[in-house]
Amino acid sequence: MGEQPIKDNPSLKKIREDAKNFTTFRKAWPFLRPLFKVLGADVKKVDDALKQVDHLAAQTEELTSMPDNFNDLFGDRGWIMYSRMNNDLAKEAIELGNLGQFDEAETLLVEFYTAERIEGELKTMIAVEAFRSRMLLAEKALADFKEGRYYSSVLVVLSLLDGMVNEIQQKGFFAQGVDLTAWDSVAAHSKGLQRLTTILSQTRKKTRTESINVPYRHGIVHGMDLGYDNLIVAVKSWVALFATRDWAIKAERNQLEASPPKPEKSLNEILQQIQDIERDKKALANWKPRNIDIGTNVPMSGKSTDYEDNSPEQKLAEFLSYWKSNNYGYMSKCISTQIGHPTKELPLRIREEYRGKQLKSWELKNIGDQSPAITVISINATYEENGLTKTKLLEARLICEDDHGYGVVRGKSGSRWSLVTWYLREVGQ
Repeated sequence: MGEQPIKDNPSLKKIREDAKNFTTFRKAWPFLRPLFKVLGADVKKVDDALKQVDHLAAQTEELTSMPDNFNDLFGDRGWIMYSRMNNDLAKEAIELGNLGQFDEAETLLVEFYTAERIEGELKTMIAVEAFRSRMLLAEKALADFKEGRYYSSVLVVLSLLDGMVNEIQQKGFFAQGVDLTAWDSVAAHSKGLQRLTTILSQTRKKTRTESINVPYRHGIVHGMDLGYDNLIVAVKSWVALFATRDWAIKAERNQLEASPPKPEKSLNEILQQIQDIERDKKALANWKPRNIDIGTNVPMSGKSTDYEDNSPEQKLAEFLSYWKSNNYGYMSKCISTQIGHPTKELPLRIREEYRGKQLKSWELKNIGDQSPAITVISINATYEENGLTKTKLLEARLICEDDHGYGVVRGKSGSRWSLVTWYLREVGQ
């Protein structure tokens, strides 16, 4: 086809080059080691790091080739890889695809995207400014999906996808000539979203009553593909939306073109990065939810200083204390950078949400560690609104993130907890 592979994206290409350089460096290390030792370098650290070179080189090749391999196998079937897709899932699907077991691979992919997982992915769409006004409809589409009303959820999701893209670049996802590419993006690539929109936008002029397994927008919207009311079409519609998130965030931040190159990392920084990765892998393998007894090892209510340092419940207590004092500016500082709001805009949104709701008291009801980076906490909050005292069960979702807003294993040096949304959702809604 002559198009540039995804693995040649600058970031992925750099990873492969680093791995190659490590292999070369390892061959020269026996001769360089005495010199490094004289210069005072920690040669033992280098020894330990270089033992991982073969394993890391193989992993690097597999990971950087994965988007191309996945899209080559499943792109025509309406799947593409995107930044948040589970690597283990993609790897297993690729293995099945290479054996010609495409139906089995698609079953694996569909079963992975449960209603709960789609709900979690949908929450991340709030990082796209153009999607926030569409969230309410998306949640209704999710409710339909959960109840098996795929005919409804497919139509809504495809329309929201089209509208979100149209708001950002005045051409919808399915419009002829739409450009869904972005510099150094796995999803927003000619072999990714650009290929996907071509497939999903195919003209379908013949009435078909048989079941389809690709969400052909033209045939579905214009009543030509009548057999779209099924799980696989519904899941692929959601995944197309989530994949477009990568492009939308870059487009809204004017990052579609190449950015200035970053300074090269020193050898010590690279070696430290390898050790950090291995440490993170061990932390992930050893992670398990905390055993929490509210009122015993965690206070039912209190000041932020009453809670364990750098814990999700401490961050929520801090947020609630600012709510009590109507300090919208400091409330905004408790929100995750994933939300993507300009600094001056977020306090205004928080003010809109909380103005007129004077928090009086709160109590923890449940703390659920859902993953190494995510905790969901529910509270009973009592507040005054329009002269009436109300008590509601509210829920906060918190993420442990690094300075770049990426989720990291709790307890990692330099990490912090933040709320994923600026509002507390009423449980059951």
